[in-house]
Amino acid sequence: MAGLLINARVPRLRVPGIAALGAAVALSPYVWMESWRGLGFSPAYVPFHLWCWLPFVVLAALAGGLDRRAAALLGAALVAGTVAAVQLSQTLDPSDRALGVALPGLLTLGVAGTWGVLSRRRRSVAIGGFALIALLIAAGRLLQVGDLARVQTFLVIGTSIAVEALPFVLLGAAVSAAIEVFVPERWFAAIARLPLPLQIPGVALAGLAMPVCECGSVPVARRLIVRGAHPAAGIAFMLAAPVINPVVLFSTAVAYRGRGALEMVIGRATLGLVVALAAGTLIARGGAGKLVDNARAHDPGHEHHHHGDGRARGFVDHLAADLLLMGRFIVLGAALAAAMQTVIPQSVFTGVLTSPVIGALLMIVLAFFLSLCSEADAFVAVSFIQFPLGPQLAFLAAGPVLDTKLALLYGGTFGRAFVLKLALVVVPVVVAGSMVFQAVAG
Repeated sequence: MAGLLINARVPRLRVPGIAALGAAVALSPYVWMESWRGLGFSPAYVPFHLWCWLPFVVLAALAGGLDRRAAALLGAALVAGTVAAVQLSQTLDPSDRALGVALPGLLTLGVAGTWGVLSRRRRSVAIGGFALIALLIAAGRLLQVGDLARVQTFLVIGTSIAVEALPFVLLGAAVSAAIEVFVPERWFAAIARLPLPLQIPGVALAGLAMPVCECGSVPVARRLIVRGAHPAAGIAFMLAAPVINPVVLFSTAVAYRGRGALEMVIGRATLGLVVALAAGTLIARGGAGKLVDNARAHDPGHEHHHHGDGRARGFVDHLAADLLLMGRFIVLGAALAAAMQTVIPQSVFTGVLTSPVIGALLMIVLAFFLSLCSEADAFVAVSFIQFPLGPQLAFLAAGPVLDTKLALLYGGTFGRAFVLKLALVVVPVVVAGSMVFQAVAG
């Protein structure tokens, strides 16, 4: 499905997009801070950052052949930026040392903006350019008031979230691509023959063994319904898989290590399963036939057969598309999370934190607009240190089942009314569940 959403008509743009994403990772101030602790101030950063960039270059080459001139220019820019930052960091002037850390981050903004522009259509090119200009203007305003430390803090926090999340995004994209290409559809159809009381929880729990992201779960659920599964079971899988799959739970444990990881993993899996079962049962009641008709009307058939170039080629194509699709939401989410910590005064949240209901609702709204990938949203949620664990759980439970990009996918697959019904079920269940979790574990 991701391959149809991004770069389907311009597959060559995947190559510079992936390479640029790798450059952004290699230039990350967070990677710099970690490498400084182990390597000290030396030009040894150059091979270190090139090594960080290498997996993305390989993926770009596999996705369509990396142009030699483009690779040379990207490599030269990466080395030049690294060497310049090293030189600045070796000076005794504190402002120059701070700029040494900020410089790779500023380049990261440029690379990420270029990558976003390259991977979008005309309408979104203007949006991406405007967003990049807004970020640069915001950074310039901070520089003009002499508060370089805030710029450095913003860049380090934002890129640390993105860099910590990207391995899980890459892993989730790889697993999703493998399922899309190598798993036969008859495996999904076998569950459709179960009795309904077993079918709904059985299909929902299948998400434990199928680590697909929220975007990938929509076409899987559609295929389940089209091939005979009850709509309630298909919806339950669609909502449960992005929350309870092992990649998501593992990334949640890593993000919350030392901060109640076990409680957050159990709470997220439990609340996610409750939301999936409740939504699947309530939404399908009385409207199962219409859901089936909508699913069949929007089913493109066997759109993902991989004959010409083989399964290996299909795997690489899906991996590249999924990585770029999910990666740009991580960049946006990380930037907004960092801005909340460095720009917005803590006093703004004082009134919100006194009410767990308002805090949970605010986090649900944030999750809706950030549209993060479930494999990496925990790294953004844990960065909202202004909020207790209950509202953070609301963010983790609501985001993978209801956000901006999913609203479009749901509407195009099951009809617009489905989105409203889903919101009416998800929001109260998540708020109630987060309050119970806060009372028990908070």
